[in-house]
Amino acid sequence: MYMILQLNKEKYLDDVLMALAEAGIDETVVLNGESLDHKIAFDMPLFAGFRNSLASGKGYMNIIMAIAEQENIDFMLEELKNAGVNFIDDEIGKIILLPIEKIY
Repeated sequence: MYMILQLNKEKYLDDVLMALAEAGIDETVVLNGESLDHKIAFDMPLFAGFRNSLASGKGYMNIIMAIAEQENIDFMLEELKNAGVNFIDDEIGKIILLPIEKIY
């Protein structure tokens, strides 16, 4: 599976990276990004009047991508939970799994 993890709360980045390492998910790519709402509200003067409604707390985020098996991701989520970080229930981010047909 190809994992795309969208981390909405940057303060949990170290916890997520440690859990990934514990789960054996290595060779990850970590990207820093900015949400579209935040970008529009603060970088486009036309939408400046909508800053309060558009930029509601989700400005910057991280995207973490890696090849991982379902059981490794489940283990990573369990490690986070054991560390007091409930990734799913606290809506810290989203994880998308895509099937891989072939790797060269």
